[in-house]
Amino acid sequence: MLENSLPDSHRRGHLVPPDSKTRSKASFNYNVEGLRGLAALWVAYSHVFGFKYELDPAYHPTFPFQDYFHAAHGGILIFFVLSGYVIGLTNQAPFSRANVLRYLLRRFIRLYPIYLLSIILGLLASPHDTWKTVVGNLFFLQGSIAALLSGNGVLWTLHYEVIYYLAFLAIWYFRPKTIPLVWSTFIVVCLGWFIPSFPQLLSGYAAGWLFWLFGLWLAWNRQAVGHPSKVPLFTYLLLFIATDRLATVEFLLDSLGFARSNASEINLTDMAYFPICALLFTAVANYPLPGWRVLKVLATGIPLAHSSYLLAIGQLFQDVTLRIAAAHTVLGVALIRWRIQSKTIAVFAFIGSISYGIYVLHMPMMHLVSNYFPWSGSPGSFTLRLLAWGALTIGLASLLELTIQPILKRWFQQSILDRI
Repeated sequence: MLENSLPDSHRRGHLVPPDSKTRSKASFNYNVEGLRGLAALWVAYSHVFGFKYELDPAYHPTFPFQDYFHAAHGGILIFFVLSGYVIGLTNQAPFSRANVLRYLLRRFIRLYPIYLLSIILGLLASPHDTWKTVVGNLFFLQGSIAALLSGNGVLWTLHYEVIYYLAFLAIWYFRPKTIPLVWSTFIVVCLGWFIPSFPQLLSGYAAGWLFWLFGLWLAWNRQAVGHPSKVPLFTYLLLFIATDRLATVEFLLDSLGFARSNASEINLTDMAYFPICALLFTAVANYPLPGWRVLKVLATGIPLAHSSYLLAIGQLFQDVTLRIAAAHTVLGVALIRWRIQSKTIAVFAFIGSISYGIYVLHMPMMHLVSNYFPWSGSPGSFTLRLLAWGALTIGLASLLELTIQPILKRWFQQSILDRI
């Protein structure tokens, strides 16, 4: 069998699923589900408060709500890690034609029914897209060949997800060495930034792939601590938001004369997220991480050094976003010795269970509320619209994820998968 083609002494250096002797059925992790829910809230919150006059066309709060909890881009990177992690947990059998077919069909039934509805709602919310855009989105080609839907632009990440699902087949089959794979991927990321003629989309795939690979590697090499650990959770969360707001690597590259206006949505600048992303994920999942002390220094030092530099050159107080990010950083460092149970984040587990629905539905729901809600132009109308948007998004996501999706999954399992 292909599973046993590598001797035990060589397995550690390769990205391979655990062998049959150590493989065990993964238990449901409420902490990880809570982190998924928090990432979904980051994205949705950031779009409601970060996109001015989208929810209420005649009013938007002047208070900078978006800067206190805004981590939309970082939340997407968390989703990439989670995606690789889940694929690693659910695909540990040997590579075979039947297993590949089951894997692809499971991914299809998990993604496409809700995805299709999100496209329909996006078209109802903003019926201005061309047929090419619609067809391109139906086949996950948005951002590469087709434009984004005007009523649901966040679906661009699903294109990346599908690319990674397909790329996983090569990992599963070829079982590459981990370190050469990571470094070669990172080189592609760098080429996209420093060589203008390099295909930017390819570099973007590589940047997101590093986060996805981390989740896969963790799933295939996991060693649970075995008991809930106490971690500086609030420090990690504050530093994560500060990292999102400061955009340190982009600031550094721009200062050195390496600005890149045509970079893909995911790119070299996102590497600033990796230390804090890795720390946060492994902390809530209760998994030990080699080199975590170095990552902790980087996760703390990057926003702290950036904030200190902005203060020294007199730019920190010129922008409210930077001031709030610096405050998050200082508070995070001050609370670093305050350790709490990692299971605290499980409070968001319900949101995590419907996070996919929230992610693909929250933008068309926002547009629909903007178009059809009767009151507009005041703090009261904005609040009512916010409540209506939240109720519609969470309600529909719950119906789809907790009621309809399980029915489709059972039917699909009995009618198709069990016959393969």
